[in-house]
Amino acid sequence: MNKRARMRLIGVTAVILIAIAAVVLLTGNKQGAVYSTVPKVVEDSSLIGKRVKVGGTVVEGSWDKKSNPMVFVVRDEADKDGSGPTLKVIYTGAAPSTFGDGVVAIVTGVMEDAKTLKATEMITKCPSKYESAQGAIPVADLLLKGDSVVGKPVRATGYVKPGSIADAAAGDRFVVAEKPDGTGKTIAVTFSGALPSGMKDGAQVVIAGEPEANGKFTATSVALEQSQK
Repeated sequence: MNKRARMRLIGVTAVILIAIAAVVLLTGNKQGAVYSTVPKVVEDSSLIGKRVKVGGTVVEGSWDKKSNPMVFVVRDEADKDGSGPTLKVIYTGAAPSTFGDGVVAIVTGVMEDAKTLKATEMITKCPSKYESAQGAIPVADLLLKGDSVVGKPVRATGYVKPGSIADAAAGDRFVVAEKPDGTGKTIAVTFSGALPSGMKDGAQVVIAGEPEANGKFTATSVALEQSQK
């Protein structure tokens, strides 16, 4: 190999190595988020402008399903009495179907200031919740009661209609059907809380809340029937 060819080969190799190093650096910066807790990130000003991953409980009523980007507030998982610091999250992306009041959201993004995180990634830790369907009204019977139960607190049971589970921003969170395959009588359910871990198409659920005049059910609690443990 002559000197000119050798120099050309060295130059090409150097360019390739620089490109690889740049890709590795960019990937590392994207994935290498600092994991922290809510109290730590709001107290550490050195994290402003840096990429962090934070886990916290979604504060009830702090989010609006119609806002875009979604804005909500989280507090530390251990902060049961709500006396500790909170972190405002501005989230750009699709909300997981399990997102809701009281769910633990793990968000990744850049700290805009000491109390605000601009997030682009989110996953949720779903709580396990089981309840006996004993005494709950089957959805078909609930619908037969019509106006007599509108606006009154009731417990009802049925099966999650396949394909009906929607994300937290949807008006109807899921549909409860008379039968596991989604056939028979059905009722759409609105719910702003966290869906129980393991909830899936065809699962039997127990819902508590109030039937509305518009034919929907506003739930305050959703649980899997305890026989599915």
